[in-house]
Amino acid sequence: MMALHHDEVDHVPHRRHRTTEDVSSNDADSIAGVPDDVFDANDQGLVDSPLLRLRPEEVDNLTKHFVRRYHLENHEEVFLKAGKVLRDPEASMSVPRLTPEEKEALKNETSSGFWKQPKQLQVTIITLCVAAVVQGWNQTGTNGANLNWPQQLGLLNLQGCDPTGIDAWKFSIVNAATYLSASLVGCWLSDPLNEYFFGRRAAICLSAVIILASAIGGACTRTWQELLVSRILLGLGMGCKASVVPVFAAEISPAHIRGSLVMNWQLFDAFGVFCGFTANLVVSQVGPTAWRWQVASSALPTIVLLSLIYVCPESPRFLMRRGYYRRAYQNLILLRFHPILAAKELLYVHCQMEVESRFLGEVTKSPAGDEGKKRTSKLASTFRRHSAAARPVNYWRKLYQLFSIKRNQRAITAAMVCMIGQQLCGVNALQFFSSTFFCDARGQEQKDNNVLANSSYLQPLFLSWGIGLANFLFTFPAYYFIDRKGRRWLLLVTIPLMAVTSLAAGLSFLMSTSNSARTPVIALFTFLFMAAYSSGIGPVPFTLSAEVFPMEHRMVCMSFAVFTNLFGAGVLALFVPALTNAIGHVGLLGVFAGLNVLAFILVFFFVRETAGAAVGGGAFGNMISVSLEELNYIFGVPAAKHAIYQWKTVLPWAWQYYILRDKECPDQPEKLYTWASAHNQEKHEVPKTV
Repeated sequence: MMALHHDEVDHVPHRRHRTTEDVSSNDADSIAGVPDDVFDANDQGLVDSPLLRLRPEEVDNLTKHFVRRYHLENHEEVFLKAGKVLRDPEASMSVPRLTPEEKEALKNETSSGFWKQPKQLQVTIITLCVAAVVQGWNQTGTNGANLNWPQQLGLLNLQGCDPTGIDAWKFSIVNAATYLSASLVGCWLSDPLNEYFFGRRAAICLSAVIILASAIGGACTRTWQELLVSRILLGLGMGCKASVVPVFAAEISPAHIRGSLVMNWQLFDAFGVFCGFTANLVVSQVGPTAWRWQVASSALPTIVLLSLIYVCPESPRFLMRRGYYRRAYQNLILLRFHPILAAKELLYVHCQMEVESRFLGEVTKSPAGDEGKKRTSKLASTFRRHSAAARPVNYWRKLYQLFSIKRNQRAITAAMVCMIGQQLCGVNALQFFSSTFFCDARGQEQKDNNVLANSSYLQPLFLSWGIGLANFLFTFPAYYFIDRKGRRWLLLVTIPLMAVTSLAAGLSFLMSTSNSARTPVIALFTFLFMAAYSSGIGPVPFTLSAEVFPMEHRMVCMSFAVFTNLFGAGVLALFVPALTNAIGHVGLLGVFAGLNVLAFILVFFFVRETAGAAVGGGAFGNMISVSLEELNYIFGVPAAKHAIYQWKTVLPWAWQYYILRDKECPDQPEKLYTWASAHNQEKHEVPKTV
């Protein structure tokens, strides 16, 4: 952890020295020293830990009360050691009675990659990867089908590859229905399904059942209206699953590899896109029913998902919020190397959840002049059996607090900038309509001279397949950098590249249709655009959105973030065909290039780093991993302070370091956030002796 200088802890309140007898059963945890406004106006940028304010005997008392309250008495010894480690992580190896195995587990806690994690964690993450494959496969199974189903289901007003007139709107509505139903209904079902069907796994299972039914039903439709109904049903399952899976992954992942494990959602969504394009090619020559097989092909990964989901343990954080601490501890043992790591995480998450729940209004604040009563009220509430951690907030109150609490406002702003930026960058216009896009790139004469047979569409299908492959392969660089350099860094590096390549692809459409280089040039810039997308704004939005919200509001807030993303996808699917007819591909891609420039500006000022790079030192190796609960402090910093820091500190530093190449410029700008330290807390409280 990063040490603080003496002048950096002046804002930490003094605590009167107490004896062990002062700590009663109700205030055994004594974590009220955390400033009341730390999630609202964290002007000091302090990333705090409630336990660092306690003396060793107070930590012991807290832990003993904790294990009694939640019936973990059989594990009291390991929790006592975990409490001492949490109070002073820098001195964890000197904690009394630690066994060699426990020391080894603590030493390797932040250095083990995914394939060195426990088997149960690996199985769970792989299962969530299958869920992502289902999502991507469903997106592109309909892409190839778009070449055939219109004429098969009675949309006969065609100009080359594209429906025209009223049929163009029918075509757009069928494609948009999935994303509109996912955004307007599906994603909002995630929180009720979690609450009433108990857990992340149940919500994923139900969404998979709905998707399986829609895939089979869509392949059997006889009219475009029936296909529309199946697409609406598909959207319900996709919307719910898109909200739950990234959150589930974030809650079970170790902090130091959380980014890479959560971004598996995008990596394997891209793999699903590639698999969908591959399936489109495989069945493209079976005849008039090819589009039906393309729609039904997504049933394969869905069946695999249904067979695996209940092999996975439930999210420990979800169980803790419902008050099932013993089950949460058992699941954490399965997901971590050693019981000492499970105990450490359970105790720390509980303390941070209690700070979070008090701030979010579970304990009524007393008037400013009654600080003693306010402190007593806070201390008395922390380990009650029916505490805020075990009493879920009403669904509608969660929605209200999404916008009424400043900490949530800042998080939803960051999530929306990423989610909307992902849609307005132009990538989904390619994913939805790449087949017709490349069909148009061949030139009007070629399209009109071709008979509308399956063989005439092989080139667009192969180019679309290449887009899917590029989307998958270029996600791997992000897999490496997302926890080392950070989410925000990836966005700021790749979005400018997307703007340039989008503009270049649009200008390439100005080439003569008789020029044989036209299609290869358009394809080249399209592939470069996809490479930049897959390394940045592709994987980051869902990863960041799954992290940034407080526990009590995480599912509802994630639903809102997914709503903005999928609603944007639906609007694009609805209007892109008509917009293309109005302004052409040149104008359309030019608009997307401009929107990418706007997205860069918004990311620079409003998106905060969640990987820990903004807290730690060097770019590689010295970065402090920030837990989900500690992100409350990151988003406690006012939006204006964060924006001013970017303008007055980061921008001048970047100009000196990258443009002027000033050798005297430090490798990192001055940090906005500061990590609290037990050692400096003790220095601040204990007067020096002469």
